[in-house]
Amino acid sequence: MVIDAIRASVTIAAALGAGARAVVPVLTVADAGQAADRMRALGHKVVCGGERGGLRVPGFELDNSPSNYTPEKVAGRTVVFTTTNGTAALLHARGAERVLVGSFANLIAVCGEVQADPRPAHLLCCGTRDEVGLDDVLPAGAMAERLVAAGRSLQGDDSARLAMLAWRGGRDDLEGAMKASRGGRNLIAQGLGADVSTCARIDWLSVVPEYDRAAGEIRACG
Repeated sequence: MVIDAIRASVTIAAALGAGARAVVPVLTVADAGQAADRMRALGHKVVCGGERGGLRVPGFELDNSPSNYTPEKVAGRTVVFTTTNGTAALLHARGAERVLVGSFANLIAVCGEVQADPRPAHLLCCGTRDEVGLDDVLPAGAMAERLVAAGRSLQGDDSARLAMLAWRGGRDDLEGAMKASRGGRNLIAQGLGADVSTCARIDWLSVVPEYDRAAGEIRACG
């Protein structure tokens, strides 16, 4: 499971929840333009979304704010999507047998999907430029706690245990903890604190995004 809690994981789920046909994650801005051209040639309605440095890429219709992915803007469309950290992590994980996208926003739904799959589960926290981010560790801890309660056992090093400790320490003021994280501080400095609040809300989305390696697209499970 790939976790970029501020904000790519939430935005992808929000886009699919708002009726987007699929989300196509790409690594670079140039890749986005090429992918959009290919999709349009196949007859798809396409919008480009994402960010660099937290802000909308010039020429893109949408940024990386989940609240902007409304049915009016994305329903029936393919979203070609690139972000600083989240889409790179997704593409890094594409060799896995199955890749889901999780966050606080779809916590119960994504954990339920993992519980139903007997294979080992790995929680991949995107972080920021290869450094650990509390904003991703917190939902990873919540997911690990829920999966352990459902009968899963922890394996390997202590990273999941540390994530659970962080979650238990921050859950009484989750919004405050998310705003105190590096990702949260960066967005607040850009005047995007409302996005942090959105990403700190638990279970307001029921969609579980899943990456289809063959198609190169993320679609909702089921």
